[in-house]
Amino acid sequence: MEKQQGLLYKLGIPTILFWGYVGVFLFMLGAGIENSWLSSYLVNIGLTKTESATIFSLYGVLVALVSWLSGILVQIFGVRKVMISGLIIFILSSVPLILWAIPSAGFIPIAVTYMLRGMSYPLFVYSFLVWITYRASNEIMGRATSWFWICFNLGITIVGPTLAANSITFMGELNVLWLGMGIALLGGFCALILNRDQLILPKNNNSIAKELTDSLLIMFKKPKLGMGMLVKTVNSIAQYGFVIIMPIYLITKGFSLAQWASIWGLSYIVCTFASIFFGFLGDKFGWRKTVAYFAGTLTGLSCLLIYYAAEFMSGQYLPMLLSFIVYALGLAAYNPLSALMPALAPDNKAAAVSVLNLGSGLSNFVGPLIVSIMFEPFGAPAVLFTFAILYFASSIVAFFLKTPAEEANKSKAITEVESN
Repeated sequence: MEKQQGLLYKLGIPTILFWGYVGVFLFMLGAGIENSWLSSYLVNIGLTKTESATIFSLYGVLVALVSWLSGILVQIFGVRKVMISGLIIFILSSVPLILWAIPSAGFIPIAVTYMLRGMSYPLFVYSFLVWITYRASNEIMGRATSWFWICFNLGITIVGPTLAANSITFMGELNVLWLGMGIALLGGFCALILNRDQLILPKNNNSIAKELTDSLLIMFKKPKLGMGMLVKTVNSIAQYGFVIIMPIYLITKGFSLAQWASIWGLSYIVCTFASIFFGFLGDKFGWRKTVAYFAGTLTGLSCLLIYYAAEFMSGQYLPMLLSFIVYALGLAAYNPLSALMPALAPDNKAAAVSVLNLGSGLSNFVGPLIVSIMFEPFGAPAVLFTFAILYFASSIVAFFLKTPAEEANKSKAITEVESN
């Protein structure tokens, strides 16, 4: 547990893990540098919209599976070994993707190498999230996990798209991917070399099969973890869906790719500051209440606003920007869920984080899957309304995620009233 009371601690960052947070930012910047442009680029080199969306869905399948495995593997092999394996897989998958798959413009080569690349970042960054849950005290847990998501999103949705947009014009798409590899390696250096903390978990002699079984069964033994996983799945579906449909959809509504990139980047700048706010709010007001009142409510509303801004205010930049800012606020309000989930199973935090990570990974799959099923036959409005319904439903589910501590306090209060 974090014991220091310095500035970093007051902000909500465990001091001993500072370089790990920097590493997460740099790794996600490098590993996701193609996030804002790859879908449209694949269509431009000859793939269909459905093939492009399918590649992202398959990528999401591997992300979901490995996200779930990350917490389990940390329990068995230790956090550093799992993070190193993520870094190695990133390199081994990215090289053939850049040198062979994308130049071939073939659906299968791109799908296979990009799927393998999808295994890398969950192993690296979600393992670090487990590290945070063991090092941060409950007093700052909401802020500590919010700072994790700030670093995550700062890399993949703010700096990454901006760097890519400014580099593609003079470097070309493939060279931007090489640049991303170098940045990701720098992130690995920060998180694994400059970060000198050693997390030693209780010795675990269980087999991988036993850990996998226990991780699945815990969602039945503690149903609220399963409910929390569903909320986390919905959390980022639009994030991974928007990067596929918006570069295509908004062009037909009078927006340029440059305008889309700036809207996406500016909304995530807002998300960064909002994440700090909702981290503090979660620690003071309650993690569950913060997610239930603000997260799905705002993100669901934003999907409706984006639809109306695109369809009835065609080409008008400010209404579209404001609609995405509402989305960014709602997205930030989901961050305390990363503090809430371990609190739902305080006796088995790593397993709880594995369930949380499974939800995070499923977002990578479900968002593109909805797009691949609905975008081409029904259009972007159908996708937006589907996202909105799921977001509103997630807020309702979040109301039921009371921790054992909350339940105990409630029972105590009822007993005291009855005794009086």
